[in-house]
Amino acid sequence: MKNQSKTKINGQYMERLYSFYSPFYDFVFGKALEPGRREAFKYLSARPGQKILEIGIGTGTSLPLYPPHSHIVGIDIAEGMIKKARKRLATKQNGHIVELHVMDACNMTFPDNSFDAVIASYVITTVPDPHKLCREILRVLRPGGQVIAVQHSRGENGHLLEKAKDVLAPLFVRIGFTTDLDVPKVMRESGLCIEHVCGCNIFHLHRLIVGTKH
Repeated sequence: MKNQSKTKINGQYMERLYSFYSPFYDFVFGKALEPGRREAFKYLSARPGQKILEIGIGTGTSLPLYPPHSHIVGIDIAEGMIKKARKRLATKQNGHIVELHVMDACNMTFPDNSFDAVIASYVITTVPDPHKLCREILRVLRPGGQVIAVQHSRGENGHLLEKAKDVLAPLFVRIGFTTDLDVPKVMRESGLCIEHVCGCNIFHLHRLIVGTKH
């Protein structure tokens, strides 16, 4: 049985919300979420010349974290976020090839097997259909390619904190994400092979998930 969030997510609402956030996103959310992003990049293969897709690239704060000579394709559904990322890119090239697109991660226009790695930071819990998003990641990832996700995620049932995530999910979805989705389970159900899961960010409230496509 597929794991689903009980909290309904409106995609258009999320698009508008994150465009609204874009001018001050780094200031409000940066310190809380940036450690998880940095930790995620420790798991990314350092092979030069990789073509890497970042889903939910936001304002582009992750661009300096990529290995040298990477080909980076960043997408975000919020146009305001991509505009901010383009301004950042204009001042900090870092020797990478970088493409930025406004795009729905659940309906990507890239061909099958396009990328050596996919990074998804704080995005799987923001979409109406997380299974569809994960299937899209599987589709565009090359066999043997890496997927690295940093996410709000619930854990096993029974723990008091996990029950609190269920109760508070309708509140947090208004802020921009749900808290009652077991993200590693969704990724497995979608066909991705999960190799490593650990806590990250303050109090290890978020999950860092590393997997591959067989």
